Amino acid sequence: MSGTGARAPLDVTLVRGTQGLRAIASEWVEIANQLRRRRFYHWYGWLRSYLNALEPDPAALHFFVLRAGSRPVAIVPLKFEQERRLGIGVRVLTLPPHVHLPLRDVLCVADAVAGDVLDSLLAFLHAQRSRWDVLRFADVMHESPLVSLQSGNGWRMIVRRAKTCDWVVCDRPYETLARSFSRNFRSNLSKARNKLAQEAGVGFESVSRPGPDMQRCFAEFLEVEASGWKGNAGTGTAIRLHPELLRFYESLIAELAPSGALVINCLRVAGVTIAAQFCVRDEDTLYVLKLAYDERQARLAPGNMLLERVIASGFASGSFRHVSLVGDPPWFKDWRPQEAPVYTIEVYNATPIGLMLLAAKRAKQCLPSMPRSA
Repeated sequence: MSGTGARAPLDVTLVRGTQGLRAIASEWVEIANQLRRRRFYHWYGWLRSYLNALEPDPAALHFFVLRAGSRPVAIVPLKFEQERRLGIGVRVLTLPPHVHLPLRDVLCVADAVAGDVLDSLLAFLHAQRSRWDVLRFADVMHESPLVSLQSGNGWRMIVRRAKTCDWVVCDRPYETLARSFSRNFRSNLSKARNKLAQEAGVGFESVSRPGPDMQRCFAEFLEVEASGWKGNAGTGTAIRLHPELLRFYESLIAELAPSGALVINCLRVAGVTIAAQFCVRDEDTLYVLKLAYDERQARLAPGNMLLERVIASGFASGSFRHVSLVGDPPWFKDWRPQEAPVYTIEVYNATPIGLMLLAAKRAKQCLPSMPRSA
């Protein structure tokens, strides 16, 4: 299954779990520093927080380290899982799966060829007689080297666009940006702004360094998030209701706040937080991982009012150029965001189940284009 010509295969070694991640920490950082575009999900502290808090079986997470000679060129984190598809048990190798990991990727230096990485990984899995049916890379951005792979060259692969990652560019005064909004949305923002101005003690706070202020803002964020539909009276998905989620976000603070890479924003009225954001920040983008607001204050549009202040502050301070919602929530479309495609890439093994699933996928892809009978 070669798509790489006469190039020699990369050497592959495998480590597992927390101890394995610790053993390759220096190589992780070395590769991350050579990425074309390093985002939050490439950070060592991000993966370590996931492994220590969200992964119920850390030893189940495998780190495949690929080297050209002594030089590390790629790390592929994969977990073995059992799924049921078409009523059949399927063995899947997947990037770390969790709803609180909205985007994922492999680490691959800029000058490495993605086909070499995949070929070498598949050869290693075959040599190790690993039992798998599907290799899945889900929620990868358009800029990932994996997206450059195609289904040719002998690969049994399907690449599909799953969603978008939306962001607003903060490279101009907010008033200029607002002119691109629909008249109705501008009117709604103006009404909410006027109502908010009539309230007493309106304040905006943004903290990006560890300490009492960040702990206070984090506690307020958790309280606001649990006060509405995510709380006990609703879906029960609020962070503070689940110990593993709370550990994850606390770990992110411990890992990322010392470098200024973690930001919590709060909007308050009369000293009470009515909206809050839990964010991470790289060299030019603020990612709003979680947004919460007090539903009792809906008339003030607290979520949009906080986002408006954050976008305006990005331009004013120059501390970030983009505000990303990480996903593509429908309400965010009113902000006229730019959209980047996010893909799911699946490679099917030559097992009976793998080939059957591939055939079913191919058939499903062909159905929309088949002419209907009269």
